[in-house]
Amino acid sequence: MKTVEELRMELDGIDSELMRLFEKRMELAGEIGAAKRAGGMPIFDPEREAQVVSARTALLNGDVRSGGEKLMRLLIEESKRVQRRGMNLYLIGMPDCGKTRMGKRLSVRLSMPLADTDRMIVEKTGMSIETIFARFGEEGFREIEAAALRAVAARGGLIVATGGGLPLWGDNPRILKNSGVTVFLNRSLDKLRGQSTRGRPLLAAPTREETDEKIERLYYERHEKYLACADMTLDPDSGCAAERIAEAYNKLTNHGDSPRGQ
Repeated sequence: MKTVEELRMELDGIDSELMRLFEKRMELAGEIGAAKRAGGMPIFDPEREAQVVSARTALLNGDVRSGGEKLMRLLIEESKRVQRRGMNLYLIGMPDCGKTRMGKRLSVRLSMPLADTDRMIVEKTGMSIETIFARFGEEGFREIEAAALRAVAARGGLIVATGGGLPLWGDNPRILKNSGVTVFLNRSLDKLRGQSTRGRPLLAAPTREETDEKIERLYYERHEKYLACADMTLDPDSGCAAERIAEAYNKLTNHGDSPRGQ
């Protein structure tokens, strides 16, 4: 018969192997989270979770099956936490609504890197936004923009200042929804008028009056669509806006709490 010390040594070896496998499982959970975000797939998949628990507990016999089910659910909960940790914070809204400015403030407050999709496009293509529109049209630009969104979705853990039209094109709304928390910076139309049209081909016009008319038309065309995409809407000029966004992001991503998704 083995001694207690000999049995404990065997347990120590098993525990060491369990920790190695646990670490590997969390690495894979993170990779799955990145793939889901890039593909616009929802993190929460209750059917998959039920299948995993059932299949794993079926491998066990007798009295240990109940404990095995509890262990499997704990592992899944930790996998959820890892995947939720990679969710982005997207800032959407009209041109000149303050997305980049707000992004910089949130980057400091949340200790998260800031990405700007328009800047990414310029750096990737070596062309200005105006040049891309001139050469490839709006549809060509939107395809490049969608690729930039997929890239930041896959990376995760970013604050993302988006182009004004990004949330309205193709599969972008679905990717936004399933890869992060989306905040609509709803600046008043009065404050949006009079902005520079540099780098904004859709607002270019011969006169200031015509530009303001375009801004107003675009505002009403997009407003309801922005609202439909958003998890949170606020005026960026309101008091404590950055603090309120940071608090909402932490709450919606369940940072520090039990997250959703498998």
